[in-house]
Amino acid sequence: MAQPFKVSRPLGLIEPDIPLDRPLTYELVGLGKKLFFDSSLSRTGTTSCATCHDPKFGYADPRPHSISDGGIIQSRNAPSLYNVGFLPSVMWDGRFRTLEDQVSGAFHESGEMGEDVASAVLALKSNREYVSLFRNVFDEEPNAEDLGTALASFERSLVSGNSAFDHYLFGGDAGALDALEIKGLEVFSTKGGCLNCHDVFHPEFNALGGGLALFSDFRYHNLGVGYQWGRFRDPGRYAWSRDETEWGEFRTPFLRNLTLTAPYMHDGSLGTLEEVVDFYNRGGNANPNLSPSIHPLYLNGSEKAALVAFLKSLTSPEAEAAAQSASTLDRPWYQKAGPSK
Repeated sequence: MAQPFKVSRPLGLIEPDIPLDRPLTYELVGLGKKLFFDSSLSRTGTTSCATCHDPKFGYADPRPHSISDGGIIQSRNAPSLYNVGFLPSVMWDGRFRTLEDQVSGAFHESGEMGEDVASAVLALKSNREYVSLFRNVFDEEPNAEDLGTALASFERSLVSGNSAFDHYLFGGDAGALDALEIKGLEVFSTKGGCLNCHDVFHPEFNALGGGLALFSDFRYHNLGVGYQWGRFRDPGRYAWSRDETEWGEFRTPFLRNLTLTAPYMHDGSLGTLEEVVDFYNRGGNANPNLSPSIHPLYLNGSEKAALVAFLKSLTSPEAEAAAQSASTLDRPWYQKAGPSK
């Protein structure tokens, strides 16, 4: 009998939405994890989901632009997967409705895995261990739908809270943040205007109250990132919506575990948190579709330093421990990580 998997609920989070028709079990999450780290499903046998979503870097990509199987350089940086189960849509431009849908984009000849999902399924069917695992979890042989379900289920298990900020705000520990970090929180919530897009649901900051800090409004905004010589290198949400008002818009990212997930922005163009704060402080990059909430902040040096210190306080000790554990492996775990055939 399958053993139910209970997603942890750390300080600062609620439990993510789990599809009612596919409750999490240890067997399902375990299969998804095995698939996530298996490079044998890619065209060249050298790329796995974890190649671009590396636990050593908070399940993000330390390269400014992610590189798909076969060495094709992408236009965007793969963001962290922590708390991705809370997203109402997926990708920087929201093109996929669900995590399951996103798998179809990765398993495509032009996608990150370098081959279509039919070829990946064929590889799974030729692997006796995977056939056994799929029959145990789904009561059927490997197929595209179940591949997506398994991967998405593992991703929904990746939750991250319990930061120093969470202990300070939600846990009532006045000593969890030092004086500089508390000043940074004040800048974040007042002069910096960060709460306009990076929501915190708590009575101190939001009339709706609550006990949740995902630091995202789940909306799409134009900050001018990538705008140069009168054009965007990446049109963002417009690329698939064809709505001219969404030109250059990208999803508001979560702010947790920023000390692990550099570089920042959808194109990995900012390498440090100091650069990020400077970018916002000058009002982004002017362009015809700049979000009305983006404007110069006029923060002074001490305010900028405090804001950076606060942002660093949002890193989870569990995420740090997972990163450290992954770093102790003696080889790139995403290479030849799948079960033997």
